[in-house]
Amino acid sequence: MSREEHAREGAQAVIPDDEILDVAVVMPRGSTLSGVLGAAAGVGLSGSNQTAWGVAGGMIAQRANSASHGSYPSIVLAVSATKVYVLGRTSTGLVGGWKHLHPVAHIERSDLKVTRRHHGTVRIIELQDTTSGSSLEFEALNIGGLGLNDLLKELGD
Repeated sequence: MSREEHAREGAQAVIPDDEILDVAVVMPRGSTLSGVLGAAAGVGLSGSNQTAWGVAGGMIAQRANSASHGSYPSIVLAVSATKVYVLGRTSTGLVGGWKHLHPVAHIERSDLKVTRRHHGTVRIIELQDTTSGSSLEFEALNIGGLGLNDLLKELGD
């Protein structure tokens, strides 16, 4: 079973009353910069294994950034025929962590406006509820994103 199928199953388990058509993994806005700075600090402070310390530093910084902003370190966006669900995930990697997703918000697709832009090597995705004016911003690296391109196509963007 693929990672995307595991992610879809996890989202479906949290949203049992609505058929989940597609999912993607994104990060809260600001996570990528925090991860890069943390990785650089980890490499600078490391001993003999710079790669391991760099990865650890990046992960710690992303979690600290998310905690300081009261959010989850990664987000699963799940799309049904009528809604987009935002599910918090306590894991930052593309594997595992699908059994403990937490509903954060949803937007009716009929009230959804999607805006995309780039900032360096990061894609910024803004989901706006046009009835309330509320918006949520997420980011994903240009490479990866576990199904983000397909999800955006599903949303007609």
